[in-house]
Amino acid sequence: MQKADAADGGPAGATASGHQKRRARTERVVLDTTRELLAGSGFASLTIERVAERSGVAKSTIYRRYRSRNDLALAVLLDMLGDVSTLPYAKDTQTELTRLVNRTVDLMSNSLLGRIMQGLVSEVAADVELARTYRETVVAKRVREVTALVERGTARGELREGLDPELVTDLLLGPIYYRLFLSGEPLDEAFGQSLVAALYPAFAKDPQG
Repeated sequence: MQKADAADGGPAGATASGHQKRRARTERVVLDTTRELLAGSGFASLTIERVAERSGVAKSTIYRRYRSRNDLALAVLLDMLGDVSTLPYAKDTQTELTRLVNRTVDLMSNSLLGRIMQGLVSEVAADVELARTYRETVVAKRVREVTALVERGTARGELREGLDPELVTDLLLGPIYYRLFLSGEPLDEAFGQSLVAALYPAFAKDPQG
């Protein structure tokens, strides 16, 4: 009888549904609290203990879902990433690529999302599981956006056939991270324009071809 109830959405099914809703509410509270802590005091001071204390969710409950503060921060990043896109649109591909670089610079330099990504960089290098998830989500999203630009530019006849979108992503966005984490050189619109101007001849279709 219980099996029939569950299948028909009766009492057993209702209990399962109620459990899922409570779990979803708890998840939302944990993510929102983590986001507030990251916004207020940054990645370095984030701990499971602080999230538990601020959210009122038991530490053991949080640990059942997240291995560490790295997983928590990545979950917040992914939660925010769905609402963020650096994919621009313009009438010509060179302008689109310049806007892509400039929007990425702004995202990394001036947003909570960027600060979380910066905080996770060293952790990704040391945590194989975190690195895998980061590549499959954050990096893959960026490659998809660049792929869309490359495909549109090729269809317009502005980019040469056979461009590797992952290589284009590396060449366009790699210098941003180099300046952000290593050289400390300025990241501004002039940088985006000069970077794309330097790379575009390698991407563009040969007008004689």
